[in-house]
Amino acid sequence: MRAWRETLASLLLAAAALLPMAPAAALNPQIRLQDYNHTMWTAKDGAPADIQTMAQTPDGWLWLGTSTGLYRFDGAHFSRYALPGGDEMRHSQIRSLYARPNGDLWIGYAVQGLSVLRKNGSFEDIPYDGAKLNLADNFAFDGDGSLWMTSEVGLHHYAQGKWYSTGAREGLPANVAVLSMLIDPLGRFWINNQHGVYLLDRASGRFEPTAVRHGGGSLMQSPDGRIWLLDRDHVELLPAPPAGPRPANVNPIESHRNGLFDRDGNLWALHCPASICLVQAAGAKNDAVIAPSRQASDKLDQPWQLSSTQVDTVLEDREGNIWIATQAGLDRFRENRLIPAHIPVAFGMYTMAGDASGAVWAAEPVNSTAWRLDRHALVAETARFSNVATDRDGALLLAGPRSIERRYHGRVERIALPPVRDGRPVDQNVNGMLDDGKVLWIVTVQTGLSGLVDGHWLPRSRFNLPPNIYTIRPGGKGQLWLSVADGSVVLYDNGRQTRYDKPDIGTPTEMYAGSELVVAGGKGMVVLHGKQFLPIRAAEPEVLRNVSGIAVTADGDRWFNGAQGIVHVLKADWDAVVAHPQALLRYELIDVLDGYPGQAMLANRSRSIYLAPDGQLWCMTSRDIVHFDPRRLGRNPVAPQVQIERLRTGGGSYAAQAGLTLPAASSSFSIEFTAPSLSKPERVSFQYQLAGVDAGWQDAGARRAAYYTNVEPGSYRFRVRARNEDGVAGADTAELAVRIPPAFWQTLWFKLACGLTAAGLLYLLYLTRLRIVTGRVAERLHVRMAERERIARTLHDTILQSVQAITLRLHLVAQELPPDDRVRTKLDALLEQADLAHVEGRDQVHELRAGQAGDVEHAVADAGQHLALMYPTTAFSLQVSGAGRRLHSPVAEEACEIAREALRNAFRHAGAAKVEALLSYDADRFTLLIQDKGRGIDAARADGHAEHWGLVGMRERAARIGAKLAIDSKPGAGTRVTLTVPGRLAYAGQRRSRWWFFGKTE
Repeated sequence: MRAWRETLASLLLAAAALLPMAPAAALNPQIRLQDYNHTMWTAKDGAPADIQTMAQTPDGWLWLGTSTGLYRFDGAHFSRYALPGGDEMRHSQIRSLYARPNGDLWIGYAVQGLSVLRKNGSFEDIPYDGAKLNLADNFAFDGDGSLWMTSEVGLHHYAQGKWYSTGAREGLPANVAVLSMLIDPLGRFWINNQHGVYLLDRASGRFEPTAVRHGGGSLMQSPDGRIWLLDRDHVELLPAPPAGPRPANVNPIESHRNGLFDRDGNLWALHCPASICLVQAAGAKNDAVIAPSRQASDKLDQPWQLSSTQVDTVLEDREGNIWIATQAGLDRFRENRLIPAHIPVAFGMYTMAGDASGAVWAAEPVNSTAWRLDRHALVAETARFSNVATDRDGALLLAGPRSIERRYHGRVERIALPPVRDGRPVDQNVNGMLDDGKVLWIVTVQTGLSGLVDGHWLPRSRFNLPPNIYTIRPGGKGQLWLSVADGSVVLYDNGRQTRYDKPDIGTPTEMYAGSELVVAGGKGMVVLHGKQFLPIRAAEPEVLRNVSGIAVTADGDRWFNGAQGIVHVLKADWDAVVAHPQALLRYELIDVLDGYPGQAMLANRSRSIYLAPDGQLWCMTSRDIVHFDPRRLGRNPVAPQVQIERLRTGGGSYAAQAGLTLPAASSSFSIEFTAPSLSKPERVSFQYQLAGVDAGWQDAGARRAAYYTNVEPGSYRFRVRARNEDGVAGADTAELAVRIPPAFWQTLWFKLACGLTAAGLLYLLYLTRLRIVTGRVAERLHVRMAERERIARTLHDTILQSVQAITLRLHLVAQELPPDDRVRTKLDALLEQADLAHVEGRDQVHELRAGQAGDVEHAVADAGQHLALMYPTTAFSLQVSGAGRRLHSPVAEEACEIAREALRNAFRHAGAAKVEALLSYDADRFTLLIQDKGRGIDAARADGHAEHWGLVGMRERAARIGAKLAIDSKPGAGTRVTLTVPGRLAYAGQRRSRWWFFGKTE
């Protein structure tokens, strides 16, 4: 339904712009009171009891004055009014209410006092300066804005802040209650009391008696401007010229205790003599006296018909609804869009057709009764007709037990039913009739399916029909659309069959052949595209299920009778969804709120909707037959005025007011809103948005609250808007600014403190991890050093000692040989090699046990000087920076090997004039630098690629001791090899203090 509302919104808003307060359509005077939509509220629905008075303010609220306080009603919920700040009103017993056009609500009490509730929400008690204002009964505002008020002792005038009482000086009896008063459009001021009716002479200021000299009742104006005196048993027309049409908004401003004329002139009379009497079009009658109890078209006087038969007051709101206040609750009457036919028997198995004169007929097979339907009456036929249809000529076909009666322009002829098998005449039950233009088809319980061709009945076997037919619908001349038991659809065209794919609709309920074939069933609706059925989709799929009737009106609109009610689809919307089946269908739903009873008729597989020649649509339901004129569907042009009521958190409730600040950390809350709409509040739809949280407008449907969770502190603006049941949107959007201050744990300083704490913890974890890793590296280095010392001892004590012993013995042998002996010459050469091997072995043992700073310096110096001798064109220099410190043995070893490899590469490949070495002993690191100004190396070699394993070995050695090795080289610019070892790993004897996590060492 929402889609249809959106479709109408632009048109209705345009009308509303021209007539912003245009009244809704009046109640149809032709509708019986029992056919109105009647809703009652009692205490179980939250309604107050003992409602004494009512008024509707321009914002749409219906205000209820009771003996226990002031209430208001938005159509959905009742709420007791409380003063700002929670204070109590002066009195709780309210006698009268009056709504001013400016939005003020005037309140009169059963005891002394008078108050006004301003439009802005402020409340003001009117001082009465000793005036006797007991039982304030009626209000009237004069042209100068002054107030007239009646009480149990007379008439009072409030002008310029002072009260004036009228009496004998103004021509009125003293201390006599004024029963009612009225100021007509000409400014004439009428009152009545127990002595009669008086008219104020503006010139003299005196009230002059009129010809009406009997008391009782209350003054009322009919829509044409005539003045009437309403009493319990009669309504008397005053002998005065009409004052012109009464103002359109006169009825909502206050309720009346004896009755009122609604905007269409219908008279709603109370206490006539009990409860309610409706006199249709009484305001247009020329009778001088109307007796409601005798002239009423309808009455409600039974306890089950109202919330209570003790009625107190009546009001017509700006949407055209009639409200009756009773001792037990509240009753509302509004016009239904659908009018029931009130068929006496209701089995939900009707058939319907029209005759050549345009009359509509319905038949019901259980009781074999046919009726001629009229919009205002129901005429029963006496003959036993159980089924009706129309042939292609427009003649009415009425099926009886033995024959079919054909009526056409006054001529009646009878067609005998098909004979049964034995040929004897028996009563038959006709379940269906259809004329396809060539064959009159009927289905009876006794003979099954038969066809009348050229005056002869032929059995089903004479036709080329598929088996197991479930539904039959007419097509063109000689055509039938058939649904069969296997779910497929068959076109029977003058004896030929065309079978179509099975539509996924469940049990078929309707087929309609128009510009396209539409098939409906228990699962939805499809339309035929070529040879394929495509689904019609809706936002609420249920509305298109079990559609058993489809009609197309002259304007091309579609009307579906289905499980949820009557679905109205504009022609443009239907064409759009047929062209694009993936789109959602836009529609309007006419359902139980509009007077739809039950669901569409399914029992006899007949088409459940009939479009009459006069444009009326008749729909068969499971409970009755209803009708309506689709060209005159009542629309509500009154736009709802949305209001934000309050905001609720887990800790409290807050009235919606400017600059609302919630308690700190109120991250979850709900915002309640409403839009008073008294006709169909269930159909008012809302959209809301919380700027800063919602990306766009959120659809709430009929829900009147928005819920939010996990909202961050900050300033927000909540907005809400509403549409009524016919898509008319309110002109304004209600807004509420909300501020949520942060709790201390949500402040910036707290988050910064948490961030710093987290960073400190991460740094602490980093240092802890570094300490663990460093300890593991040191442990591994210690193990390696112990192993090296073991190997060095083994080499020194075994291999080197053995080699030295062998060498000494060979020396002795050599000395025994002559100096020029060839063998001695060979032995001397071997001894030299053995001495060199012993020296190299001793050097290796020394390196295994090395660990002093001098070892690295000595190794670098020896290697550089030795290479300088081998390459005399390249000079060598060594510089030492800082005080030499003892290195861990593994560090010293790997540094020596890296230095030797770097020096060898420089002397062999650089072609430089000079190679420089630098050792730097800084407190926090040890640095070894080998550099030259030679030809340089390419990027691949510098990265250790291209099978240059020396560079790879240097990187691996650096990684083993936790050092960083950098090789910087550019072709033609030389090479720099830099080894950097952190001090905590490089220097032996350095330890971390207990303040190591602050970076302090000792």
